[in-house]
Amino acid sequence: MNHTRNTAFSHHARLFLAGGILMCLAACETKTSDRDLRPVGPQEAVNLAVPRSDGAFGSMTNPIWIDPRVKEAYDTAHIAGAVNMPFGSGMFEDMARENLDGRKPILVYGDGFQDILADAASKRLIQIGYKNVYTLRGGLQQWEADGYEVVRADGDTEGDTKGK
Repeated sequence: MNHTRNTAFSHHARLFLAGGILMCLAACETKTSDRDLRPVGPQEAVNLAVPRSDGAFGSMTNPIWIDPRVKEAYDTAHIAGAVNMPFGSGMFEDMARENLDGRKPILVYGDGFQDILADAASKRLIQIGYKNVYTLRGGLQQWEADGYEVVRADGDTEGDTKGK
């Protein structure tokens, strides 16, 4: 009789433990931290931007520049060829699915060193499954300070053509 009680207790304990583990696993969410970010400087970003062969058929892989700032900031100044995907718009993930190719490097930038928007957008892209995500250190300010091309609201470009 004592053996039956211990067996029943053991069975219930195992069920309880298994249920607890399943609840923990269900509650766990993939967390992304600053350690998951891959910061690059302007020159490193340019090196990523050099077209390279990506397979047996010699297809070219160019990176995709993402500007997560609001449209007004993008319209004022942005890196040539960048896609504006405002991070706080509520449409960021849908825009990512429409505009991004998971095989290409993705370069995300914000305004400057203190801008957390680029980091947040990069983390979100990593969370939703993109692998080749890089964040431009110093953002648009550093890009321009290093002499790379910036497109202005009036359609003019500033900086030399290092970025081409």
